[in-house]
Amino acid sequence: MLFSRDGHAMYMADMYRGRPAFLIGGGPSFADVDKTKLNRPGILTMTINNAVKSFRSDLWVCVDSPTHFIKSVWLDPKITKFVPYAHAEKKIFDNDRWEEINVFVGDCPNVWYYRRNEHFIADQFLFEDTFNWGNHKDYGGGRSVMLVGLRLLFYLGVRTVYLLGVDFKMDENTKYHFEQDRTKSSINNNNSTYKKLIERFTQLKPLFLKHEFNIYNCNPDSGLKVFPFKDVDQAMEHATFEMPDIENERTAGLYERTAKKK
Repeated sequence: MLFSRDGHAMYMADMYRGRPAFLIGGGPSFADVDKTKLNRPGILTMTINNAVKSFRSDLWVCVDSPTHFIKSVWLDPKITKFVPYAHAEKKIFDNDRWEEINVFVGDCPNVWYYRRNEHFIADQFLFEDTFNWGNHKDYGGGRSVMLVGLRLLFYLGVRTVYLLGVDFKMDENTKYHFEQDRTKSSINNNNSTYKKLIERFTQLKPLFLKHEFNIYNCNPDSGLKVFPFKDVDQAMEHATFEMPDIENERTAGLYERTAKKK
């Protein structure tokens, strides 16, 4: 499922078993989310594409060319990155110097690779050995990294996902929560993709429920209504309810406790 740069299989299944995660898209509603709460211990986050500009997540995923994404995400060893295997020997882009530089994706830290496919079949989505990101134009088009993000989280053992910045509507005044312009044609293409994704998620929802993969949308105004709404503060409370008060967590006596029994 996942590989190192040299093609060795990396077994990472279930490494986050039992933990919920927040999947962060590019929708402008994410600008209103309290980022300090997302940084609390116990909360697992994944950003897609340049959503990482607004929030430095634990995990990150892309499907498009490496040159579309900010340099800092590639160079940050703290962010675990999931990238198509075909990108390993491609160069990254320096968005300060505004030029492609002689640094390859494979040279960057904490990058893992997956193989993708472009033929969406709902019944096999969760268990095929490549990651689907929608359909090639020969099968109707409409591709999205969001599909890969959800599939990855399932593979990593996450069974509850809270969606942030998944607005599923775009116009000239509401584009992203990070700086990125879009032409009128691009906006139309995005909205067309959202419609196709809604159809796919409608097909996937019974499969998700069958395998206890629960998705909630934390934006009540989102165009994606397939998944139930969950208030973001309630979602964060659920993600951290087992976590102790780490500032006052007791350490004194932990060694002595077992010594006294002897």
